[in-house]
Amino acid sequence: MHNKQDMESLKNKRGATPEQDETSGCPNLLVRKGNVILLYNTNLPIIENKNPLPFYNLDEYINYLEIQKKNGISCPVLFLQQENNAQGQFIYRVRPNPFDLQGGLPSTTNLYKEDTNGMPVPVPIVDASRENKPYNQNNYAGFDPLGLHIGTYTDLDKIHDSTKLQGESDNPMDTNWGGVSFTQHMIDIGKYEENNITKPVLFQPRGYYDPSIPTGFSQPKDII
Repeated sequence: MHNKQDMESLKNKRGATPEQDETSGCPNLLVRKGNVILLYNTNLPIIENKNPLPFYNLDEYINYLEIQKKNGISCPVLFLQQENNAQGQFIYRVRPNPFDLQGGLPSTTNLYKEDTNGMPVPVPIVDASRENKPYNQNNYAGFDPLGLHIGTYTDLDKIHDSTKLQGESDNPMDTNWGGVSFTQHMIDIGKYEENNITKPVLFQPRGYYDPSIPTGFSQPKDII
């Protein structure tokens, strides 16, 4: 079920030593091998049925956690699951916990990259409606019917988050929204003047137009 070589491999995987672990009395590694869950304390020697402590189903492990919780014991545990890779070799893969393996997720993700200040770096939006420069530059992003950017931090997210840095925001979607009156005030002072949509003037004759004079043409009907 386990051996010294496996134990050393798991300890290297965890990257901890007895000197580095302040809670050396706590189990710190949970490994799932097949249907058996093994709870290790990598700072103590291996003793059969004690270290690791075996659980033969999830109910046994849940009962153990409830007992620990009642006694006020909370130990941070790294969970690894033994799996087979494409070459048929046994590997240990980090999972969130034995109750939610999230097997479809990759081992690492690059959806949220951070800069030197710890702020997320926006991902450019893939949008064919803004191709063919310079004709389609500075346009709003087109509608994405497939949801290609769900779960990614994009340029639009950065623009949206920028209003959260102010004392009061005129964006109703922000938690620091200043209210209806504040938003209306920002509109009245011209903050969004370039975004205003006005009613088009369809009839602009170069000369004087007298509707009383009979002609073969009539004034265009305003249907807007």
